[in-house]
Amino acid sequence: MKSHLSTSGIAMRVAKSKWSWILIFLLLAISIYAILSVRSAIDRLEYAMSPPTLPEYQDVETLYLNTRYEPGESSQWFYHASQGTVTLPIPYDWLIALEAPKSKPWFIFWGKEDLFVKEYLLRFGFIRQPKTEQNPDGLPIGFAITPSIYFPSINRRAAAAGFTCAACHTGQLIYDDKRYVVDGGPATVDLGQLTKALGAALGQTALSSEFLLFNGRFERFAKNVLGNNDNVLTRKRLKAELSATLAKLAKEVDVINVTEGFGRLDALNRIGNQVFSSDMNRPSNYSPINAPVNFPHIWTTPWFDWVQYDGSIMQPLVRNSGEALGVKAFVDTEGPDAQRFASSVDVPGLVAIESWIAGSHPLPKREFNGLDAPKWPTGFPKINETLAEHGAALYKELCQGCHLPPVNSNEFWDPQYWQPIKYVEYGEAKETPDPYLTLNIIPLDKIGTDVAQAEVLPKRTVDTTGLNLDVEICTPLPTEAGYSALEFVKLGDSATSMYGLALGAFVQRVNTRWFEQNFVPPRDIPKMEGERPNCLQVSQGYKARPLNGVWATAPFLHNGSIATVYDLLSTQKERPRFIELGSQKFDPERLGLAQSEQIVELNKKAESVADYVDGLFILDTHKPGNRNTGHIFDDEQSSDSAVGRIGRRLDHQEKMAVIEYLKTL
Repeated sequence: MKSHLSTSGIAMRVAKSKWSWILIFLLLAISIYAILSVRSAIDRLEYAMSPPTLPEYQDVETLYLNTRYEPGESSQWFYHASQGTVTLPIPYDWLIALEAPKSKPWFIFWGKEDLFVKEYLLRFGFIRQPKTEQNPDGLPIGFAITPSIYFPSINRRAAAAGFTCAACHTGQLIYDDKRYVVDGGPATVDLGQLTKALGAALGQTALSSEFLLFNGRFERFAKNVLGNNDNVLTRKRLKAELSATLAKLAKEVDVINVTEGFGRLDALNRIGNQVFSSDMNRPSNYSPINAPVNFPHIWTTPWFDWVQYDGSIMQPLVRNSGEALGVKAFVDTEGPDAQRFASSVDVPGLVAIESWIAGSHPLPKREFNGLDAPKWPTGFPKINETLAEHGAALYKELCQGCHLPPVNSNEFWDPQYWQPIKYVEYGEAKETPDPYLTLNIIPLDKIGTDVAQAEVLPKRTVDTTGLNLDVEICTPLPTEAGYSALEFVKLGDSATSMYGLALGAFVQRVNTRWFEQNFVPPRDIPKMEGERPNCLQVSQGYKARPLNGVWATAPFLHNGSIATVYDLLSTQKERPRFIELGSQKFDPERLGLAQSEQIVELNKKAESVADYVDGLFILDTHKPGNRNTGHIFDDEQSSDSAVGRIGRRLDHQEKMAVIEYLKTL
């Protein structure tokens, strides 16, 4: 009996073992099939599915430093005032319904993520805002709804999500567990990482739609987008639209020679790529991203004679319409002449925004009355008045020659600094009705800072053949002695148009077409244009603007390659090679962006670093486009005319005195 039981037990164990192996084989086969199916689906969708690593969002109390509260035109209005753009490549209702991406596409079959537009979106450097009538879904500062935009990938019109001026021109500083919002300050956003993450979220949603089971991500997305129109046919169409959108995005991936990172953007090259490559459907006009700049602060800017870091643009409406085109306002470049250059640019909105920032002319009362520079907050360490007084003397000695007298001084309002703009049109000498602040533009061979941005407009060329620019623009004409006065010249099409002048002409045609289509009386046009001609100049140098509120504008130099004012006042050898961007933490002592112990250690021993470490951007100043050279205070060079040397070497106490004084501006 015992032997019989043993034989039976062995047989049962063999049978169980056999079925176990069969089960294991089946599970293995299913797993391999699932992996291959997912891999195949990813390949078909042709888009990167894994999002970038991002810094964690710091949820702290938020305070506002220089907010304006005019009825109907408050800062809240500015935050969400549309420019007529379609910056994000998907319909607005898709954005609102989209879930944040999983860290890896393989995880999409399990669990769900919070919505993309919730806290996840804030991790790119955007600033949280409440729901309002103007902002019904509680999107961060810088987002607006643009109605009725045509999306080629889905072949229909839909409301779009576009960036506002505030997206790039609202800053934030974190100090002592408080977030300080700075209207008109440099944004801290990383639009490159946003593009990657949005693509990953869309790709994972499209991937989910490829499966009959475990497709919860697509199911939730479809339900939110389609609402009461949710059925088999509409889901099928939505799935096809997702795939078509991803296929289009895959063809539009940027060539990045210099990574932009948090708080920087190669705005000039991106505008050119959008206008002359994408909008014209002319890939030969594309240029790689190679000249990132720090988002500029915009208070007092409306009263400058020239704007942009390289002092290249004069007229406010040309500047603002060009910016709107750069963040993807629609423009017709292929229609018949009678309708070409029609666009979705919201010209009245841009005029209202400029007026809100500018206020009325400051000279009568000798004070700016539009968007003002922020004041040093009471929650920050108290200013040392004695040290600041010493700093004021150093400012006059070292800074005033380029950056003009301080805005809070009587000297700043002297007529020598405020002059009408003079130009020649049709052989007649003219000037603007009002004076503007005449800024110093420091030649490249004097200031010695990175030349990449200053070389974009004069050295890049674009093919405008067949576009029919045919417009007059104002520019300095070269002579044997340098440059003449500003004169209007006729600019036509060319296979090798200088990019700077071609862009100014293109934007002028867009604005003129809007005036025509909207029957604007000729007498009203100069006011909308800011009472200034469309003058452009290229390759003159970098402008030195007044330093009011400069303490809230880190990082420094036009390309954001220096984290603190202390380092800016130092010699070249003393400046850190690597700086860290993306945390928003403020250093009130050295005046700028706080740098972690990690970056301090990297500067001691590292020869090279990845672009991103733990989600933060590491800017390597040894790379062209990122260089932190120039604007040097040093005694080692032989003369004041040496490239990049603008003043004598400062000791620690002198640097701290200048810093203390800048806090008062």
